[in-house]
Amino acid sequence: MLPSEVLSALEWSAVVLNIGFTLAVAYGRRWGWALGFVAGAIGVGLYALKQTWAMSMLNGYYVAMAVYGWWSWGRQQEDRGFVRKPPRVHAALVPGGLVLAAGMAWTLGRYLDGTFPQLDAFITVFSLAATWMMARKWVENWLYFIVADAVAVYFNWRLGYNGYALLNIVYLGLSAAGYVRWSRAYARQALSA
Repeated sequence: MLPSEVLSALEWSAVVLNIGFTLAVAYGRRWGWALGFVAGAIGVGLYALKQTWAMSMLNGYYVAMAVYGWWSWGRQQEDRGFVRKPPRVHAALVPGGLVLAAGMAWTLGRYLDGTFPQLDAFITVFSLAATWMMARKWVENWLYFIVADAVAVYFNWRLGYNGYALLNIVYLGLSAAGYVRWSRAYARQALSA
């Protein structure tokens, strides 16, 4: 086990990198994905230490999505801008996500002796979906993040990760701002089409 000072330094480094990532992505800056890559790599280890396997996996996914986001946002010739999906898409995604989260929670609790498996699974499933949506520039990704981050505040506080709990509070504000910014950009894009 690493000394608590090292763990704290890693957690706060990830917090700063994650805030930088979110701000950069909200402003459409490709380099933000590099910050997300490093922050995700740190998160893999920190959450594994707490036996929150889904969150550890989620951070591994963030690492992979950072590579995908970097690549996807770099293809300027294929950039179609921001996208909005109709309510029927979300009406299918949300219940599907809840069923998937319930199954994941059951597996985490029964086979992996996970910590807070219901919260771990819920945050992971909806953050997975939101991150994929972000890389595809779906405006609604920010709404999924708002819900997942609200739950993650309590989850991280219970784990003793006060830095991550604070990060999720900051994320709530950044996600609301990101949603407004992307919505306005989508509206401008629709007017010019």
